[in-house]
Amino acid sequence: MYQKVYEKIYFPFFERFLKHRRIASIYEGSFETQWLNLSKIQNRQVNSLKKLLCLAQTHSAYYKDLFKRNSFDPHELSSLNDLSQIDILNKDIIRQKFDSLISSPFKNNLWRKSTGGSTGQPLHFGYTKESYEWRVAMSKRGYAWAGARPGTKQAYIWGVSLGETTTKQRLKESLHHFIDRQKFYNCFEFGEQEMAQCLASLNKWQPQNLVGYTNPLYEFALYVDRNGGPLFKPQSILCAAEKVYPYQREVLQKVFGAPVFNTYGSREFMLIASECEKHEGLHISMENLIVEVVDDDGRPTRPGEVGKILVTDLHNYGMPFIRYEIGDMARVSDHQCSCGRGLMLLDDIVGRSLDVIRLPEGKTLPGEFFPHLMKDFPEVYRFQVIQDRIDQLIVKLVPHGELGAGTRSAIEQIIASAVGPDMVVAYEIVSEIPLTISGKHRVTISNLSQVVA
Repeated sequence: MYQKVYEKIYFPFFERFLKHRRIASIYEGSFETQWLNLSKIQNRQVNSLKKLLCLAQTHSAYYKDLFKRNSFDPHELSSLNDLSQIDILNKDIIRQKFDSLISSPFKNNLWRKSTGGSTGQPLHFGYTKESYEWRVAMSKRGYAWAGARPGTKQAYIWGVSLGETTTKQRLKESLHHFIDRQKFYNCFEFGEQEMAQCLASLNKWQPQNLVGYTNPLYEFALYVDRNGGPLFKPQSILCAAEKVYPYQREVLQKVFGAPVFNTYGSREFMLIASECEKHEGLHISMENLIVEVVDDDGRPTRPGEVGKILVTDLHNYGMPFIRYEIGDMARVSDHQCSCGRGLMLLDDIVGRSLDVIRLPEGKTLPGEFFPHLMKDFPEVYRFQVIQDRIDQLIVKLVPHGELGAGTRSAIEQIIASAVGPDMVVAYEIVSEIPLTISGKHRVTISNLSQVVA
């Protein structure tokens, strides 16, 4: 009863009349557009793309110059194939051309955010209120496919904010979580004792959906299995932030007796693609994003081939992300899902894998901890964490210029608190961090866990 009242009455009322946002209406409309055939959805994308490109040409100095150099006229766009005429946008370009990428009408009205830097280099970017509305709505729809509709009881084994928050902020957040029926458990502090407390809380609260970072969820499932199993049965398990491997899916489903849903997203766009009830691939959020999978020469890959993911945000007019190379790899599917939705499928995300750090007292620290931490320190240009021994970490930092004493002290204190007193942490200020043979940057390397990136 609560869930239906929340989704049909409270949620739209709160968004439309209290926050003056379109999240609820976009969310509701997406349950209609998802059933359009692929051709109609792509026609809608062309119209949205043309609007985005024309605005970018008019208001963004970077795109105005780019289109002129490429002799590209967005007014003549007729199909999604025309997008290939535009050069790929990457993180280095955003860092170098940040100001010129911003559209002039939004210079003083742009929302700011940072990525966690899972490639070892945090990225700062801007987006608009309209883009926020779309990405939140798409995320809610993707979760709804897994039964995690607005108002259901959702437990999150998630990374929490590592910075200081005010009492007012904490109270506001707690109130929202209470009304939204969401509980958060910090996976950055998730040893045996914390897992025991989490399990006891979940057994008492009886959540309908379990959401979390893949590796901590898997570790938790192993703990629960060793300790007699859960006394609650979620309707679904949603894995995020990392690739979910078949062996992890099997364990999660066996322990909790619920289907596992894979999701794929990023800080830049939130939910990019997610599984529906048929589990035949990940449906792309096509109403909000154009996703390309291309080879090293920028040409579309054939179905089944692994390629680089490029994302175009159709609604971020303030700082246009057009053909943005996100840093992950994927395979595009050659079939439509049997669910009947017209949204394209990604067969598999062949993304990065962040090694788990083992702590001396038996706890583990998810690799996501470090990108989550470093995103709040723009002075750090690139970083890498290496574990060769159970009681020692090496943290390599490439700073922008000189790393301030205050910044270094704050980083050291947060990491020391996370790893405990029995772990020795050595810091190295270096000028560069070598890439792997395959040209990738590994953020966390544990030679104890033998996880391959």
